[in-house]
Amino acid sequence: MMKQELIDEIMQFRKSAKDNDDKRDAGLPTEVKGVKRIDNLSYGPDPKWNLLDLYLPENVDKPIPTIINIHGGGWCYGTKETYQFYGLNWAKKGFAFVNANYRIAPDVVFPEELDDVDRYIHWVAEHAAEYGLDTQNVFLIGDSAGGQMAEQYATILTNESYRKLFNYELTDLNFRALALNSSANFVLESRGVTEAYFTPEIKKNQREKLDTEKYIQENFLPTYICTAIDDFIRNSSLKFDGFLTAKNVPHICKMYGDEKNRRGHVFLIDQKDEIAKKANDDELVFFQKYLIK
Repeated sequence: MMKQELIDEIMQFRKSAKDNDDKRDAGLPTEVKGVKRIDNLSYGPDPKWNLLDLYLPENVDKPIPTIINIHGGGWCYGTKETYQFYGLNWAKKGFAFVNANYRIAPDVVFPEELDDVDRYIHWVAEHAAEYGLDTQNVFLIGDSAGGQMAEQYATILTNESYRKLFNYELTDLNFRALALNSSANFVLESRGVTEAYFTPEIKKNQREKLDTEKYIQENFLPTYICTAIDDFIRNSSLKFDGFLTAKNVPHICKMYGDEKNRRGHVFLIDQKDEIAKKANDDELVFFQKYLIK
């Protein structure tokens, strides 16, 4: 595909996705009782994209267990504003929620989005004491493309050989568990608009970095895998379930919806949906299991 054709496809995808997201979230409150929000904190050099919001539950004992989110969007769409309602819901449940932007394709190519993720994870470590965050109880969530990066970052955390490929440094954050929602695993098999981020040259020249599953070991983070009956990349989650079973990694895999109540890709971001609420509650129970008291 010619570059301009790919850019046009991305622009069309962005518009369609934003229209759908705005329709889904219409009427939801941006301020929630019992939650303090701090917006547009800078975590890196890009004044537009290196910004994050922090949602903090009020009237709870500190330090506060913390979720670091990596949003989805096919590596070429998505902002923290789209994920604010999802994050506020987690803060209502007692978790601090880190909701960040990162640069997106076609302005950047692999691994620059992951570099931004690494930047804001280091920001959390550096500012945890300032905001009362519990560095011993940190959880990672990613959906769709964000799930791919969450899987990749969890592998970086747990495999020194893989970490050296990226030249990242560990923080003092103790990551307890991971949630992958409609995650785009096995990225070497991806096609379509992702070519703006994983270009043919990168797939050829940086193949080892993209072969994440090769480096997953038994010490990988305990993982909750969430998918849905009409998730268009459902098989990625089901394949990853089997993969983690073979690696003896503690995990749960659940597929939501049924013939009468069909649900699709990243359905659990929808704060108005009862099945989404059930999925989020299930992930909450999973995270609570791994909290250090």
